[in-house]
Amino acid sequence: MSTLQIDGVAKQYGNRTVLHDITLDLASGEFLSLLGPSGCGKTTLLRIIAGFEHPEHGQVRVDGRDITALPANQRQLGMVFQAYSLFPNMTAADNVRFGLRVRKIDAAEQKRRVDTMLDLVGLSAHADKYPHQLSGGQQQRVALARALAIQPALLLLDEPLSALDAKVRVQLREEIRRIQRETGITTVFVTHDQEEALSISDRVAVMFEGRMVQVGTPAAIYQEPAHAFVAQFIGISSRLSARVIDAEQGQIAVLGQHLVAPRARGLAPQDALHLYLRPEDVQVQALNGSTPPGAILQGTVRESTFFGAVTRLRLELDSGELLLSDLPTSAAQHLPIGSRVHIGWQADAMRLLPAQDQP
Repeated sequence: MSTLQIDGVAKQYGNRTVLHDITLDLASGEFLSLLGPSGCGKTTLLRIIAGFEHPEHGQVRVDGRDITALPANQRQLGMVFQAYSLFPNMTAADNVRFGLRVRKIDAAEQKRRVDTMLDLVGLSAHADKYPHQLSGGQQQRVALARALAIQPALLLLDEPLSALDAKVRVQLREEIRRIQRETGITTVFVTHDQEEALSISDRVAVMFEGRMVQVGTPAAIYQEPAHAFVAQFIGISSRLSARVIDAEQGQIAVLGQHLVAPRARGLAPQDALHLYLRPEDVQVQALNGSTPPGAILQGTVRESTFFGAVTRLRLELDSGELLLSDLPTSAAQHLPIGSRVHIGWQADAMRLLPAQDQP
């Protein structure tokens, strides 16, 4: 198991900067996902780690050793690509064996590692099949076994599941996580799929426009976004405008209502804010003449989307803004489209970010 340190890495293509001074440390055995939209720089960063690209400045170190200038074939890293990149004229076993042959590992050790890796990815029975005889998921398992067979210092995965259908993608991501835990290999996983990143990572590094805007556990990234892009990109959020009224007491103004918001303490008075709410935190009750505890605003149900146990309501506030609310379907059935409703949320459900940080 190895550690990885990325220190001040920057990359340009012509006059365009695609990575801005990226710094990141991975602990030994950690599974980290680089998450972000297309063009944010996540694959470029992975390719710099792998040695396929070289930074303008900055360092990449593995176990304290500077590998920034080393060619890719001297870095002892395993990489799995989006395209399976298997040799079509080789069996599954021979594909896994390829890197061992290049490294002149003796025949007995080659066989032991090939057998072990194919067993690890559940393909022992398919060792003699050629790539065209395997499904997409099986081909990607072979590619993973090949990357692991050389006993790399790090495992790098560049959107390895994006070419697979949804069901196979879920199965294989769970297998990747199981294998990573069993081997203990330090892993960097690139994806644009937030569900993938949140479900299998120890930590997630969210990238936006060549910058790493937040790094944290999946729970922290989801529950405590530190940047407006993270609040909007991770999960579903509704956004309202707000401003600080009393920073000492933690009071803000939202659509004419004064609310207590502990997270506003310490902010400058009159600061413009954006308030983010997750749908599961927005509470809704039918308007029946009395105002229930915690109700803040009123509005109308405009859309209802069924997701099985949960139904998502699209609410239009009387001021014209829109909010989303996820309710148990049994409760949402009593709030058909057109229903007038009370709307509220708990104080600790509000995520407050400076309005000027809006991407």
